[in-house]
Amino acid sequence: MVVADHNHLPAPAVPESRPCSNCGAELSGRYCSNCGQRAGTAAHTVGHFLSEAIEAFTHADSRLWNTLRLLLRRPGFLTREYFAGRRARYLPPLRVYLIMSVLFFVLNALLGTSPSHRVDVKVDKPQTTEACEDLKSDLHWGGQLLLPRLKAACKKMAADNGRGFSENMVNNLGRALFVFLPLMAGLMKLLYWRPPRFYLEHLLLLLHNHACVFLVLSIFMLAIHWIPKNGWTALLVLGLLWYLPRYLYRSMKVVYEQSGWLTFLKFIVLACAYLFCGTFMLLATAFVSAATL
Repeated sequence: MVVADHNHLPAPAVPESRPCSNCGAELSGRYCSNCGQRAGTAAHTVGHFLSEAIEAFTHADSRLWNTLRLLLRRPGFLTREYFAGRRARYLPPLRVYLIMSVLFFVLNALLGTSPSHRVDVKVDKPQTTEACEDLKSDLHWGGQLLLPRLKAACKKMAADNGRGFSENMVNNLGRALFVFLPLMAGLMKLLYWRPPRFYLEHLLLLLHNHACVFLVLSIFMLAIHWIPKNGWTALLVLGLLWYLPRYLYRSMKVVYEQSGWLTFLKFIVLACAYLFCGTFMLLATAFVSAATL
């Protein structure tokens, strides 16, 4: 009779290590500890590709839904969380801003079948192309050099009833905001000079606030597109005019933790500066849009 030797049990099977397909590092879990890529087979079928896309949108980045929920419900909260070091559970501020701005402009284009459903630019269009020949420039620097280009833009606006300029203007607004927001962050640094604040704090607050504005305006466009034209539209406009100023004020109070009256005073100053600088930005964007037609 053979007696089993309990002192020499078979060694447990060691799982075969695999290198990461992206960087070659040894894998120790579902994700590579070096580059972050998920371990798995290559996407050779359409079904596998679609399942990964659905997972990325609904589960792997469930951070998106959590970020959007907090962005709408808790003004200034995401900015505070970022500087508290709690960042992995939310989308990065710049990505949130880019997603919401792209969503807004895409919806504006898709739902723009009616002027009442889109952000549009109204211009005084020339009646005929011959009227563009009488165009003059009062600019002291470079006016005569730009005059031929402006006359050409004038003729194009007369030919297409200003449609090309309107589309060019809306497209350039997104680019102009990348210059506008850093300038406004510099102004906020002057408003909040005591106690000292990092410039990045103001910039990230502006990114979160503008992302929220784009998201709310997108929801607003969808609402007025699907809701029948009746008294609900006026109520939606009133709700928008109440929600956005209150949201922006609350975000400043949450992030900077100053008294209500001081926050309100700075909010008014910032709103006036925003209106003035925004008007200048719109004029500059209109000039560039016309010159690049």
